[in-house]
Amino acid sequence: MAELFHVGLTVKNLERSVAFYRDVVGMKEHEWRMMNAKSKEFDTLTNNPGAELKVAHLTLDSFMLQLIEYVARGGTTLDLHHNNVGSPHLCIYVPDVEAKYKEVQQRGDVTITSGLVQIAPTMRSFYTEDPDGVPVEFLQVTR
Repeated sequence: MAELFHVGLTVKNLERSVAFYRDVVGMKEHEWRMMNAKSKEFDTLTNNPGAELKVAHLTLDSFMLQLIEYVARGGTTLDLHHNNVGSPHLCIYVPDVEAKYKEVQQRGDVTITSGLVQIAPTMRSFYTEDPDGVPVEFLQVTR
C-alpha cells in the first residue's frame, strides 16, 4: 500500500526557509542534510543534467517537508498565488489561532497575507507566506 513520505519544495535560500519552517511554523529539523549534492543519479532523477542541490528535511508530527535549494541548474521562480494552477499551500493546525496570529504579527519578519477569518462554524484561520511566497495557513478547529 502506498504512503505519503514527504512533500518537497524548491527554495531560493535553504537557511532562510529552514529558519521559517522551524521558528515560525514549529517544525523540527532532521539532523541529516545534504550539502552540494550532485551525481548522475540526481541528474537523471531531476531530469536536469549538472544539478547541484542543498537539501534539508523538517518534520511536524508524522509530516515531513523536504526543502531543496538548487546551487547549480536552478530554474525560474513561479507565481505562487492561490489561483495559479499547481501552486501549493501548506496548512498547519494550531491549538490557538489568535495566539499564533499575534505571535506572527509581533515577529515583524513574516508576511501575513490575510486577517483572521472564521472560514466555517468550527474553523478559524489566517495565511502567511514563507520566504519564497508559498502560502502557509494556520488553522484552528474548535468544537
